[in-house]
Formats: sequence, C-alpha cells, structure tokens
Amino acid sequence: MCTCDRHEQLRGTLQSLVNQSIGARFCVFVVDNGRVAARPVVEAFENVLDIVHERVREPGLSAVRNRALHLARESGADFLASIDDDECADKDWLAAHLAAAELSGADIQIGPIEPRFVERPAGWIVAGGFFAEACETPTTANLFLRLACLPQSEGDWFQPDYAVTGGEDHEFLGRLSSNGARYGVVSSARVYDIVPAERATLRYILRRGLRDGVYFGNRARKENATLAGAVAAGLHEFLAKLAYAVNHLFWSPRAGWRARRAGVDLAAAVGILVGLSGMKPRFYGHGETVD
Repeated sequence: MCTCDRHEQLRGTLQSLVNQSIGARFCVFVVDNGRVAARPVVEAFENVLDIVHERVREPGLSAVRNRALHLARESGADFLASIDDDECADKDWLAAHLAAAELSGADIQIGPIEPRFVERPAGWIVAGGFFAEACETPTTANLFLRLACLPQSEGDWFQPDYAVTGGEDHEFLGRLSSNGARYGVVSSARVYDIVPAERATLRYILRRGLRDGVYFGNRARKENATLAGAVAAGLHEFLAKLAYAVNHLFWSPRAGWRARRAGVDLAAAVGILVGLSGMKPRFYGHGETVD
C-alpha cells in the first residue's frame, strides 16, 4: 500500500490485514511519501505482520506505486494485492482474491469498494451512490495483480504524467488489459472505504469530478499524436458529460441527488478542457518530504 500523512487511517488498514483469514504467507509493503514518516505506525505492527516500510522522497502517486511494484517483484511474490491507506479489508479479502486467481488464471482482479461513513451522511449522498464503486473500472483501491503480467521495463509501469492529477492506475491497468492481461471481478473480495465527514460534502465530490475530467483531458493529449486528435477525443467526452448533466437535471425534480450528479458531470466537463489545455492541477502529493 502507498501512504501519505494519513497515520490514523493507516492503523485501521493494517489492523484489517492482521485479521485476514488467508492461510498463505504474505508480506506488507508500506511505501510512504508523506511529509511525516509513518514509521511509528508501522513499528506497532512488526510483531504481527511481515511488514516493510520504505520512504520515497518524490511526491505524487506514480513514484510510490512503482516502488511498491518493484519491491513486490524483487521479493519473488506471485501476486501483488493493493489497498488504499484509508480503507479496511474484509477478513476474507486476500483469501477470496487468491482463490479466484488460482481458479480463473486472471492477471488483473478487482473487487467492490463499499463506503463506511464516519458520520451519517446527507441522504442524497447515499441515494446517489457517490462513494460506491461498482467494479466497472480497475483501480489500485482493491486490486489483485499477477506480477508475471508486468512489463519488464519499470519505465512502462505507472506514468509520471499522472503523478499529481491522478488516474495513473486507470491508465496503467487499462494498458495492461489492452496488451492481453486477463481481467476478472471478485465480488466476495470486499474493502471498505472509510469516509470522514470532511469528504462527505458536495465540494469534495465536485472536486473529484473535476479531477476525473483533468485526467481524461491529459490522457487525450498524451495518446494522440496531434493536438487536433486530442481535441477531437476530448470534445467527444466533453459533449457526453454535458449530455449526462442535462439528463440528470431533467430528472432532478424526482430525485434530488440527480442535481448533484449533474454538477459532477459539469465539473468533469470543465476538467476535460483544463486537461486539454495542458494544465496539470495538483490533486495528490505535495512538496518534498521533511524527514
């Protein structure tokens, strides 16, 4: 797992790994590029987990994810399981993933992510499913990866272009799938996203929509040889987001959450234009670490 200055949440994640029902041996790599090292948190689990803590100076997501992949491959492991540092795993999470991978031969597996709110959220958040993940897109938040499917060159892993904007996991896992990696969903391999009150807000949700749009716009620029091609790809998605927003607004008198969903779509549309312009606003990471 990767971590960045979420020490209390990290404790909960590590405790959920202590409670895993799996019989096979596993090692936990905590790759940390926070301002303040999570070493004291990790030390508290050294007697109950085979755990390694490593600091990375470079901010953003791509560097820590690549270091985690490197450590896993160097360890000789067959699989890498990935979870966020603000999530907790169901006790059968690893066992369910491993059993499914051995049965199906899948290279990339994901499972559901269910929200657990620290405080009771507004009704529209629950009704609209704003924090539920339906296993539609592979992410590192609940991932089981067969390490043999990795590209040999580490330069072909998570790309630094998305280090501060996010989306590096979507791009990398999508690229693996396009290159022949077999994909599967394991509905019994659940993790729980612990949502604090400050995230259960419209402002946070709109910012997440903006982030997703920026990622798509930047990816369109990266994957198209010409600016015209990038604009064409981005315009198609931009218009789609506007259409979704209009549809949600039309139905909003019957369901209040749809007005907020329209806002998310509009934020994503704006983000696409920002990404197409070449701008990369920082959604993840910070300056250099301090210790």
